[in-house]
Amino acid sequence: MREKISRLANLRFPEWSMPLAFLAALSLAFGLLIPTLGFYQDDWLFVYNHYALGPEGIWEFMYYDGTPFASYLNNLQFALLGYTPLNWHIASLLSRWLTVVVFWLILRRLWPGHPRETFFSALLFALHPFFTIQPMAVTFSQVWVAYFFLGLSLYWMILSVQQPSRYWLYTLLSILTGTVNILSGEYFAGLEFARPVILWFALAEHGLRPKERLLASLRYWLPYLLALSVYIYWRFFVYEVPIEDRNQPVLVETLLRNPLEGLWLIFLNLLPDTVSIVISSWYALLEPGWLDLTARINQFALVLVLLSGGVAFFYLKVQTFSEAKHSHRVNWSLQALFFGLVIVVFGLIPPYVAGMYLNAKNPLWNSRLGMASMLGAAMIVVVLLELLVSSARARITLMAVLVGLSVGWHFRYTNNFRWAWKKEVNFYRQLTLRIPQLTPGTALVAEGEVLYLMGDYPTAYAINTFYANPRGEQFGQAKYWFYGLTTNFGAEYHRFTRGIPFYTRQRSMVFEGDSLQSIVFSFDPEYGQCLRIYRPDDAKIAASILSPYLLKAVPASRPELILTTSPPGSSFAGQIDLQAQKDWCYYYQKADLARQNQDWQEIARLWQELRTLGLNSAEAFEYLPFIEGLLRQNNFDEAQRISLHVVTFSKEARSIVCNAWQSVSNEMLGNLELLQTFQQFSQTVECK
Repeated sequence: MREKISRLANLRFPEWSMPLAFLAALSLAFGLLIPTLGFYQDDWLFVYNHYALGPEGIWEFMYYDGTPFASYLNNLQFALLGYTPLNWHIASLLSRWLTVVVFWLILRRLWPGHPRETFFSALLFALHPFFTIQPMAVTFSQVWVAYFFLGLSLYWMILSVQQPSRYWLYTLLSILTGTVNILSGEYFAGLEFARPVILWFALAEHGLRPKERLLASLRYWLPYLLALSVYIYWRFFVYEVPIEDRNQPVLVETLLRNPLEGLWLIFLNLLPDTVSIVISSWYALLEPGWLDLTARINQFALVLVLLSGGVAFFYLKVQTFSEAKHSHRVNWSLQALFFGLVIVVFGLIPPYVAGMYLNAKNPLWNSRLGMASMLGAAMIVVVLLELLVSSARARITLMAVLVGLSVGWHFRYTNNFRWAWKKEVNFYRQLTLRIPQLTPGTALVAEGEVLYLMGDYPTAYAINTFYANPRGEQFGQAKYWFYGLTTNFGAEYHRFTRGIPFYTRQRSMVFEGDSLQSIVFSFDPEYGQCLRIYRPDDAKIAASILSPYLLKAVPASRPELILTTSPPGSSFAGQIDLQAQKDWCYYYQKADLARQNQDWQEIARLWQELRTLGLNSAEAFEYLPFIEGLLRQNNFDEAQRISLHVVTFSKEARSIVCNAWQSVSNEMLGNLELLQTFQQFSQTVECK
């Protein structure tokens, strides 16, 4: 036993294990839930354009988005990864890992005498809590790849001055990879201005005087400045976006028009944004809500925090870091503090140029704007540890705590994306069952947003994807769209039944329609409800359960736009393994579709199958297709048996069932047996 303990105490990990440590940390933070994640928000824009239009669709989409050359990288990824969410999430995680590794190599090159500090910085960069939309894998896997290419470019630039014999080789490689980065997007363009600072530190061992070192840094920067200038000239003076450019240099225009106003605008936003990235983002790690251990996810997260923190402490404790002298630590800390601030501030240049500020909009979606600043923010935290904590053991302990809490934080919010995808899959499964095909030009309308972590236009793109002919759709024309009454029309929803023309442009796609060519629906599985496609009559039958918004819109709903005779199924559903589950909602959607087709015999068959399986619902509205189908089949006893059960749910349930019987009776006035049964039923349950 003593011998084993002695071996453990003398265990040391080699330097090559550090990249594996980054991968382990990222896998614990993001990898555990990868099999349960899917597509979100802007992911669907990429997926639709490639699936429905092919590689040319991605080119056109990115051309309208302002980054046409990024389409080459996107199309390469689709060729390799297809449309399987798992593939994209693995690729995104690996791209993030490679980015961390290459920036760790950069820090090692700049400060070879400080392996512990550079490792700590890279580890916190890997797990930095600011960026919270890693699960948007299609959107950000390409961004991480571009980030990686920037890292390669900076690394080769450092080698070009540290190994002068290969200057031109490394310079050429650096310019090429830097070009790939900036043509793939503008997230990291601001870090191009940090090159002279990086070169300054790279020339530390050349024995140059400060003035000579500064001039050398600027001289070595010239090729990169020239390449950047060519891009800026092309981007803002040659390239014309076909629609309004979301990334117009509005701040530059403000500075040219009124320099004081522009500088004041920068100051007002730079301070809170810097604090948000460097300091406030860590507050999320200590949210009291995650300590509510009655929630199973929090129990699991706590175990994960303790496990990852413990493993991090063990790894850092036995790692062979040479402890630098206090004076050297202070010297590094001052350099790293300056370097970190440069990265933080310069990383914010692209969003600031476009007039986008981190503190001004939704923090979740705006977290992408701080990606370029995260390395600098991580270094500043390490600097504070070095300056404020003198004990090496205490620094290791605090690092392990930060690692554990960061892993737990990423796991917890990633779980929100897991639930969001679960709801998405449920929606698409029921939608494709109830709507086999749809008349082009139809708008799907709900009270508001129906899916988590999506929004109106991503939901519209997703719907179009499921009904698309692979690589067979028309460029620039969306066949369908999704609108939320509260999110799109405001007070105009009162005019919904009188006709509201629709015209929506989103990037390269345009949808044109009218509120009178709409299908109104609701989807609230959180309340035990299935997807509901409303008929105009439902405004009377189900008035007691409809919100004021739906009550105004349902009379305009046109379910006849559903092409019920078309072959069912979606070719894209097979791409993401969207298999139908024979639960209550499955039978409800099949029965509601059969009701639209007036296939009463099919409804009776479905009801018998439901009874055999013992499936039921607590929602009165969802029994209506079965009640109507049985009534029209003259199976009054079974229809009455169901109805007597349903009316016990609530007062609203009684109203809905009574109205449904009344509606069917009004259409079958010649059926005396039905009228007598309805009269008897009405007296029994006291229909009004």
